[in-house]
Amino acid sequence: MELALKLASIFFTMILVDNYVLVKFLGICSFLGVSRKLDQAVGMSAAVIFVMLMSTAVTWPIYHFLLDGGVNFVYMETVVFILVIAALVQLVEIILKKYLPALHASLGVYLPLITTNCAVLGVTMNNISDGYTFWESMVCALGCGLGYL
Repeated sequence: MELALKLASIFFTMILVDNYVLVKFLGICSFLGVSRKLDQAVGMSAAVIFVMLMSTAVTWPIYHFLLDGGVNFVYMETVVFILVIAALVQLVEIILKKYLPALHASLGVYLPLITTNCAVLGVTMNNISDGYTFWESMVCALGCGLGYL
């Protein structure tokens, strides 16, 4: 029960209290760039949520088992995280281009901006610095992504 309460607390805190866009002003460039039309805004939000969740799912184990635990390359955290995020954004772009070409065309240049979106990098790095476990990190990323919506 205590774990569920902690996860719920993290989730709602990230959506309402520590919202990355409205409170921390992270990721505001792509947020403002596509917020004129509802379908573009929802598509961008879905892409950001997917990238946040996947980047957290990939970077947390890389940090804990490889960078910090295995070879002690903690100083490479930012570089490795940016590479992971860039690869995931390319994956999202390929999927959108193949299955949702209209959304891909409407997002235009803003879709690759997710790679440089400081909110995505901020979530992954803050999860590490806050000492979250894997599942706490995933809930945090989901809350941050939904706060982006």
